Amino acid sequence: MSLGDVAVRAGYSVSYLSKMLHGHRRLLPSVVTRIDEVLGASGELERIARDQEPSRRPPPRPMQLPSGAADFVGREAYLHQLDTALITRARPGAAATIVIEGGFWVGKTELALQWAARVQSRFPGGCLFADMRGLAPGVAADPDEVLDAFLQALGAPPEALRGSTGDRAAHYRSLLAQRPALVVLDNIASYDQVHHLLPGAGSAVVLTSREHQSALLLRSGGLHMELPPLSREEALTLLRRRVGEARVDVEVSAAEALIERCGRLPMAVLIAAEHIQQHHHGSLAGFAGELTAEARRLDLFASTEPAVNIHGVIDLSYLALPLRARRVFRLTGISPAPLMSAESTAALTGLSRDESREDLDLLRAAHLLEDVQGGRFRMNDLLHAYAHQRAVVEESLAEVERAHDRVLRWYTATAWHAANALAPHWSGMALAPDAGREIEPLTFEDSGYEGAMAWCDAEAETAIHVARRAKSHVARDAVWMLPTLFLPYFYITKQWGNWLTAATDSLAAARRSGSRRGMAWCLHSLGWAQHELGRTDEALHNLRDALRLRNELGDDDRVRGWTLFALGTACLGAGECEEARRHLDEADQLFAELAFSFGRAFTCASLAHVHQVFGDVTAATQAALDALTYAQEVPAVPVLSLAHHQYGLLLLEQRHYRTALSHFDAALRLRRASRERWGEADTLIARADALSKSGNLPAARVSYHEAAEILEALHDPRALDIRTRIAKLNADLDDA
Repeated sequence: MSLGDVAVRAGYSVSYLSKMLHGHRRLLPSVVTRIDEVLGASGELERIARDQEPSRRPPPRPMQLPSGAADFVGREAYLHQLDTALITRARPGAAATIVIEGGFWVGKTELALQWAARVQSRFPGGCLFADMRGLAPGVAADPDEVLDAFLQALGAPPEALRGSTGDRAAHYRSLLAQRPALVVLDNIASYDQVHHLLPGAGSAVVLTSREHQSALLLRSGGLHMELPPLSREEALTLLRRRVGEARVDVEVSAAEALIERCGRLPMAVLIAAEHIQQHHHGSLAGFAGELTAEARRLDLFASTEPAVNIHGVIDLSYLALPLRARRVFRLTGISPAPLMSAESTAALTGLSRDESREDLDLLRAAHLLEDVQGGRFRMNDLLHAYAHQRAVVEESLAEVERAHDRVLRWYTATAWHAANALAPHWSGMALAPDAGREIEPLTFEDSGYEGAMAWCDAEAETAIHVARRAKSHVARDAVWMLPTLFLPYFYITKQWGNWLTAATDSLAAARRSGSRRGMAWCLHSLGWAQHELGRTDEALHNLRDALRLRNELGDDDRVRGWTLFALGTACLGAGECEEARRHLDEADQLFAELAFSFGRAFTCASLAHVHQVFGDVTAATQAALDALTYAQEVPAVPVLSLAHHQYGLLLLEQRHYRTALSHFDAALRLRRASRERWGEADTLIARADALSKSGNLPAARVSYHEAAEILEALHDPRALDIRTRIAKLNADLDDA
């Protein structure tokens, strides 16, 4: 039957039936019944019409999630956190809220998409997704438009779209209360932008942002996740997937350098891998070398496509900063220091410490800096290159040079105060720098030894790097002076590799600048380090040169005394005991004339050893007691521990085991307190020797074992000898 035949038999016009069939007129039950009769459908048409009533239709289940990347690697711990949050984070009456924060290209969106794809089947209301374009000026998503789009996707009637924002948001939450959904809001700007889009109880919402969302987290109490760059292994796995496992495994070191130049950011690694494949680079090492030059590093990541154009991507974060924070960011890009603190940044920028701390917090919240430890920050290689380019364009050359000078002088002045907190007045005013009024160095007046040690632990390598990058003709003495000021720290911690590097670099700088005074200090430091390492011939050569220069320059007695002391101890180590006694006696006399108890504690401790070698027990005992007396006059833990240790050795040689043990125990407590790990091991060995000779083999074994563990942790070959002693003790105990 044609539509015309049905119309004639039912008694309706063709036009009316046509409009009804096409949805332009409502399906009236009486009309449907009449047509069912005409067609002889036995009520089937009436059933179909009833099923098409809005109240009977199943609500729509939107699935708006974009597809994720095929090469998604790692992040297992974060996926597990998200799974756990889905179960445990939802409070009564609230949705499970997850905020993923992180810098550009770190993979926030990809993590959200990958996880949402895994769990969206749990939500009967489906999955809603919106890119809020938070930091993009002028193109940030309108939350009202996003809300309307969500309502339409959830099947809200047209009249629900005509109310106020609050009314529409209430209807949105009502729909999700009936059928909970997973909502993903990507790249949000603030809580104000998204608060009407947050669902209610039963649903879950994942939000990503480049900036810290304190207001959102305060209100939601949800899971806060800061996404770092990929781990080394994850970044290498991603590179392997794109360029091939064999290629990476053949050049592992170059591949590691490459991913570090990419900041271990997933997008940057993918761009680099694509470049390698497209341009058929002969080696990963060659390509990694191209990324070494800071001025060219960003060229690889420049593109006409906004999503993969690094300049445009970082611009969004940079231009959102206040003007002062932008300047701090720029100057950080040209700073010679790879790590920064509020204090060093104040020197770099000329700001106060409070202002610097405020701006560093802003940069950290914008994920333009990453935490290292102890209130220190750093930039990845890509951000550093971007900041450097900004500084070159926006800062004058004169301001760049002033910034370099300020930070060098700050490190030099702070290192001087730290050295004197570790070894009081050890160099007098000989190495005292001129910080200038605009520099406010740390002085450690409140924190003392512990504060100075902590600062040196955190900053020694950075300070040496600053000195290495300084231009000697501008920085003058600071280039060799800064590394030399860490001599007390290196002596206490026995960081021989850093000590040798610092002394060698500073000696080269002093020679380039023609500073004979600097050469004397650096030869002294280098010779002392070589003596500590057992490189006796080199040590004697350099220390004799240092003493010759000091005598020619007419250096003050305190400075000459330290070089005489170092030369005397080196001669003692070489077996040249007569020369050792002569140099140590002269050093002790110079320190005595200065009433310098700190210096005399060292010289007397070494003289005790010399007298013992010559068999003069009386003189050795007196020198050891003098060392202990002078050490007790000085508020310096390392020198007091040395005096106790040396006196204990003398008593051990004289077979006064009980008294020797009391001094070894005192030295051990002090060395543990001052974190002298090598010194602690030495005292444990001497203590074990005393216990063994006094017949207490079980206690000796414990002390040897503790020493061996320390030496093994420090990769000291003496650990093997101590393990041999332990084995012999075990055999003796078994026989007993």
